Amino acid sequence: MSYRRLAVFALLSAMCCSGQEVPQTVNVEQEIRALETVRLKSPSKTEVWSDNVAKDALFHLGNGTVLSKQELLPRMHQQVMEDSLEMSDTMFSQIGDVAIFSYIFRRSYHNDASAVIHQHIRRTLVYQRTGSGWQMVASAVATIPFADLESRLVDPKVLDTYLGVWIATPAHSTITLAREGGKLMAQQSNEPEKTELLTLSENTFVIRGDSGLITFEKGPDGKVTRMLLCDVGGSVRMYNRLITSRN
Repeated sequence: MSYRRLAVFALLSAMCCSGQEVPQTVNVEQEIRALETVRLKSPSKTEVWSDNVAKDALFHLGNGTVLSKQELLPRMHQQVMEDSLEMSDTMFSQIGDVAIFSYIFRRSYHNDASAVIHQHIRRTLVYQRTGSGWQMVASAVATIPFADLESRLVDPKVLDTYLGVWIATPAHSTITLAREGGKLMAQQSNEPEKTELLTLSENTFVIRGDSGLITFEKGPDGKVTRMLLCDVGGSVRMYNRLITSRN
């Protein structure tokens, strides 16, 4: 139940470039951060940062689309956007002459004057050392769902009707639901920590950074009978309550 998934596309690109791992270099990370800062300052002005992008660089847009440098740059010119300069939840590693850098930033789209769209995006990049410095050879982005969601307040008595251990059907993994104050917390059987469920409605919840919906169904008698976990692809996993508990 975590959004911290490094893009496999970018990592595989790096692994193919070099198999020799070297200690992380602070100066290299700072150099790449500086290149990314230039890009964040002027995302639509590609002439400012495109010289640091390799000719055959590939861009994974997070929706299954992969574009070349020549295909991406015209698209960027058409967008009216503003990126934050803050890079949060950063990860960096160096493998020979290849560096992998991943971070989260905030983007606001101003294409429609009547509606500004705000997103949190994780960008994962592969940079390769060249004779003139570092060049970006691969990029992958993923939007973080519900990053700014304000959870609705729900009567604790309603939350208590969801508590207990739920077992997946037909798989045998379990999710334990507990209440901490006014928060509904979930813990999968294979995870060491609890995760807060954010409230969309009294019977629908989400996890910050995850696109899936968690919905509780009631029977004719008004009692909660099933928990459904629906992912963005439309598949549904059903959970039946194994043990009922109350705080």
